[in-house]
Amino acid sequence: MQKYNELTYINKSSIALGYFDGLHLGHKVVLKNAINVAKENSTQSTVIIFKEHPLNFLSNEKISQILTLEEKLEILEKLGIDNVIMLDFNEFSTTSAKDYLENILIKYFSPIAISTGFNHCFGFNKEGNSKFLKDNKEKFNYKYFEVPPFVMDESIVSCSVIRNMIQLGNFTQANKLLGYNYFINGTIIEGEKIARKLGFPSANIIYPENKIQIPHGVYYVRVNVQNKEYNGILNHGYAPTLNNETKLKTEVHILDFNKNIYNENIKISFITKIRNQLKFENKEKLIAQINRDIAFAQIYQHFLKGHYHLDTSKFSNKKYLL
Repeated sequence: MQKYNELTYINKSSIALGYFDGLHLGHKVVLKNAINVAKENSTQSTVIIFKEHPLNFLSNEKISQILTLEEKLEILEKLGIDNVIMLDFNEFSTTSAKDYLENILIKYFSPIAISTGFNHCFGFNKEGNSKFLKDNKEKFNYKYFEVPPFVMDESIVSCSVIRNMIQLGNFTQANKLLGYNYFINGTIIEGEKIARKLGFPSANIIYPENKIQIPHGVYYVRVNVQNKEYNGILNHGYAPTLNNETKLKTEVHILDFNKNIYNENIKISFITKIRNQLKFENKEKLIAQINRDIAFAQIYQHFLKGHYHLDTSKFSNKKYLL
C-alpha cells in the first residue's frame, strides 16, 4: 500500500471517501466496494482521509479516537487498499464542495467510481453529500456508490455509538460493531513492581492520550507480545488498596508468561470488563480477588472458543464466586 501526505496524481482511481475512525463494519463495506470496483476495472483503489478529526478544528473539543492514524493505516493495508492520501483538514476547511470535487477528486484522480457512506459530507459547511455526488456523476463520468446504513441488532453501526460503548467499558458490544477487538498499543515501561510483590508481575504502559478513555476497572484482555498472543488481566486506574490513589496506571498481568519485556511494544485487545475498581480491606483480600479475576478470564476464553454466551453482569462486583 502506498501512503501519501499530499495530493498525488493517481489516474482512474476507485475512490473511497470518509474519515473512517474505527474502520467498523459499515466502513468496511464502503472500502470493500471501492476495492472490488478497482479489481473489476484493473485499476487501483484510493482512500482519501484527513490526518486529524475535522471536529478538532471546528470546535474547541478534542475528539478522542477509536484508532490512531498509524493503526488506521495498518488496517487499511490489511483490507487491501492500494493507496491512501492523508490530507490536513485545515488546508481544505474552506474549500467548497464544487471545488473539492472538480479541483481535487477529478483533477488528481480522474475517478472511475466514488464510494461513500450514506451520511458522508464534505466541503465548506458540508455542502457536498450523496445527492451532490449523484448529481455530478454523469458530468464527470464516474459511478457513484452510496452505501446504506449497516444495521446490527436493529441499530445503525456508527462511530458515535461505538465510542459511547467503549467509554462505558462495554467491549462485548463495541467489538461486535467494530468487527474486531478494540485495542491499544504501547511500549512497556518500568513500574513500581508492586504487583510483582503480590505474586502477579505486570507490564506497565501509558494509556494513549489521543484514544478514547476507558472506565477505571479490571478487564479480560488478549496481549500480543513478541508476535505471540496471551491472555491477560488488565487494571486501569489507581491502586486504592495500596494507598496509591493519585497516579493513574495501566498494567496488565500476562497469564502463563514470565519474561523480561521492558521497552517491548505490545498490543492489548479488550475482550470484556470483569469488574469495577475496588478497595479491599487488606492485601490478602486483594490477592484473592485477583485470583478470581484470573479464573474468570480462563473460564471466559472457553466460552469464546465454544461460541457460548456468558452473562457477565453477574460478575460486575466483588461478590461473584468462581
